[in-house]
Amino acid sequence: MPEGGGAGLKKAIVTGATGFIGKALCEELLNCDYEVTAIVRPGSTQIYKLGNMLQTGRFNIIETELDGIEDADNIPTEADVFYHLAWNGSAGSDREDFNMQYCNIAYTAKAVSVAARCGCRAFVGAGSQAEYGVVHGTANEDTTAPNPFMMYGAAKLASYHMGRLVATQKGIRFIWPRIYSVYGVGENDGTLMSYLVKSLINGQVPELSPCTNMWNFMYITDCVRALRMLGEYPDACGIYNVASGDTRLLKDYVNEACSILAPQIRPRFGAKQSNPDRTFWLEPNVDRLRQTGFECEVSFEEGIRKKQSFQS
Repeated sequence: MPEGGGAGLKKAIVTGATGFIGKALCEELLNCDYEVTAIVRPGSTQIYKLGNMLQTGRFNIIETELDGIEDADNIPTEADVFYHLAWNGSAGSDREDFNMQYCNIAYTAKAVSVAARCGCRAFVGAGSQAEYGVVHGTANEDTTAPNPFMMYGAAKLASYHMGRLVATQKGIRFIWPRIYSVYGVGENDGTLMSYLVKSLINGQVPELSPCTNMWNFMYITDCVRALRMLGEYPDACGIYNVASGDTRLLKDYVNEACSILAPQIRPRFGAKQSNPDRTFWLEPNVDRLRQTGFECEVSFEEGIRKKQSFQS
């Protein structure tokens, strides 16, 4: 299927639309001539981020709690694809909050039911590399056994299984992208990349862990293009590692960023200690994703310069 938006796949529903990836996905879909319905929490303080999209005339915002999404009466009765990106507790200590993470499992299952009720051909979730846990080696969708070490990853994994079973009952295609390390304009201030870029453009020396683990960065526009293509690809089903083809030592990424933004600065590797049992090793196999025709377009250097322009 060609990249420019598949025939017949023109109406999308997106939860989590005010988030980093959700907002960018809405923009990607609109740029490919979709009609988009964004589902956001009532009274969200982040809804202002979506204002410019309303001008397209193909963007609608619905405010409803995830817990009551099945009972919401203003969700479209017809749509083609449902993207469920909403997730409570995706950062910081909330990742280990049992009650918060547990609720997300039910929200995912409910979202699948709503997608089926709307006539969607495909449901695209938002899994995470955290489902794998610490894998010293290549992570393959079909052969690498998930072993999450935090409740966030465990809840994502449980959401995959529960969502897949509901989708089977409802007769809807279920697609589960395991999203890796996404960076770019609009990401949260607390991420490694935001800290690194901010430090370098301000002339400060970044203090980091040893950074001797493998890593994989993917620019935000590539990530959401991959999500769109998964929703369009007629044979897409099951788990897909969503990552770039550029896997290397995290230290190499950091050194490249330094050479681009502040060649005179030498980062302090090892200034912060890390627990090897809780340090991700990101080395994904992306062959399945490439079968959809997807290839990354933004190099790491280009992505860093985009962040530099935004943060300067």
